[in-house]
Parts: sequence; structure tokens; C-alpha cells
Amino acid sequence: MYSKLIFAALLLAAAMPATSQTAPAAIESSWRVEVGGGVSQFHDDFFGSGLMEGPTVWVDGFPNRGPKYIHNLGLELEIHDISMGGPQPIPSLANHGTTSREDTFGGGPIYEWRHFKRFTPYGKFLWEQGSIDFNVGVPGYTHDNRSVSEAGAGFELKLVHHISFRAEFEKQWWQRLFENHQIVTPTGIALEPRGVTVGAMYEFDRLHFGGPAKQK
Repeated sequence: MYSKLIFAALLLAAAMPATSQTAPAAIESSWRVEVGGGVSQFHDDFFGSGLMEGPTVWVDGFPNRGPKYIHNLGLELEIHDISMGGPQPIPSLANHGTTSREDTFGGGPIYEWRHFKRFTPYGKFLWEQGSIDFNVGVPGYTHDNRSVSEAGAGFELKLVHHISFRAEFEKQWWQRLFENHQIVTPTGIALEPRGVTVGAMYEFDRLHFGGPAKQK
């Protein structure tokens, strides 16, 4: 099931530009920044199998100043566009709907355990804005926007120099979707999609924000 996701992630890692490694080594880093992307497969928490796929983008920032333990605590921005695959709509059945898109964008804290040479596990909690398209048999009600919270855990595995393979599991909580429409989902009035993402990250460890760059 996940073989094509892993294949896509390896292709993405191979395509990362090696020229980005030419950042000036003489500048002391204020922030360690990671940018990357991957392919996600989520269970949309509607009816039936509900397996859908789509691209994901990550931007992570970690401070390289202050107490050592602070260096592992950062901020992540994440975008999901889960809009491929899934079952076909069943407009004649009001109690058996389907979804065709679940997009989320947001951010929050992420913490890494950087105690190993090449393997880095992490956990995160994000607050996001969600946009969803669906067919639940209610005329005129095919789209909604809701606040979304998300918890996730995963790991990064260093491949070459600044490039790492990344894999994670996430679960989302969509707040009070379908309110006042008398529609019940498998987990109640709040959707709880969950899924996996595999991809690649590129680490920029020579970024400096604010004030003059400090020479080593």
C-alpha cells in the first residue's frame, strides 16, 4: 500500500539541489531551518475505506542560541493537500457521504530527540485551519472550513550531508463539522482523520536573522 509513497519520497530526496550546500561556512548560525516535502496517505474518517493521498510541505525552525535544551524545541509550518483517490460520491444516500478534499495549513511546536548520529525521532502538536469538500446528500452543503488540531510523531534519517528521509504518523481533530446538519460520522460530530507521510528534508544550518552576522 505504501510502496509508491516511499518511492516518491526517495525521488524527492534525489532531486534536492546539491548547490544549496554552498551557504557561507564563515557565518555563525542563529537558526537551523529545515524545508521539505512528501506524499501523504490519510484515512479521511468518512464512510467506507476513505483512503486518500496528496502532497505535504514542511518548514521547521530551531534556534541555535541559548540553553542547549532549547535547540531541540522548534516551530513547524505544515501544509497538507489530501485530494487524490478516495471512493466515488454517492449523492443518493444521505447517510453515506464521501469526501473529495481535506486541506490543512497551520503550525505549532515540534521537539526533536537529537541523541543519535543519524536517527532523529520527534513529536509535534499543530493548530491549523482546515478546508473540506464532500458529498453527504445535503443540497447546497458541499464545503466547510473548521479549526483543526493535529498531533504527530515520526523520525528523520540522515541520508547524505544535509538531506534526510522523513516519515511520520499524524492524527487530526476537526471541530464540530456538520453542525446543525444532522449528519453522523464514524467517530461522531468531529472528524478524526489519520495517516502517514513519507518525504525528505533539507537542512539549512547557516541562516542568520536579526543583526549583523557573526564571523567565526
